[in-house]
Amino acid sequence: MNNWKTLTDEELVERLNFSDHAAFTEIFHRYHGALYSFALKRCREAEIAEELVQDLFVNLWIKRGQLYIKATLSGYLYVALRNLVLNHIQKQMLRDRATEILRLAAPVPQTAPEEMLIVKEIGQEVDRNLHLLPEKCRTVYELSRKQYKSNKQIAAELGITEKTVENHMNRALRFLRLSLHQLFTIAIIYSLLYLKTFFK
Repeated sequence: MNNWKTLTDEELVERLNFSDHAAFTEIFHRYHGALYSFALKRCREAEIAEELVQDLFVNLWIKRGQLYIKATLSGYLYVALRNLVLNHIQKQMLRDRATEILRLAAPVPQTAPEEMLIVKEIGQEVDRNLHLLPEKCRTVYELSRKQYKSNKQIAAELGITEKTVENHMNRALRFLRLSLHQLFTIAIIYSLLYLKTFFK
């Protein structure tokens, strides 16, 4: 019986390339804790950190048979995880920006003309896409964003739970983000250019 703990990283990678599940398991136990701490320190959410580490190991297993690591296994794993973390952060920033734009329902004082134009275009696209939502989902969105009612008020008016209201809003926001992807991209690029100018 092999004592996997005594094998070097290079030996484990070599065996992993032959689909050796025991070698993969040893790599997992050898690096999981440190990688999790690495991810948690950067994304600061335990659940997300664990998901990213799991994704890393899933990708590692998928790539078995074609792994070619020039330096060290630890270096390879940390670089791969860093890229996963950065991708997650970038996607989260896009989602946050999209949500912020969707919530712009009232005129914003002293807003740059270019941004006001983008917000106006997004508002028009939102109106055009709302009819594609299920009736209850559309109603919840309109009560929240156009009549400024709280989830509690909407739940009481429609005779549903606040959790159901939240689910309808999340569904509506996801749909609108996808539908308005191009405009969101333009808005985000504009925001980045604005920040670049601001910090000159």
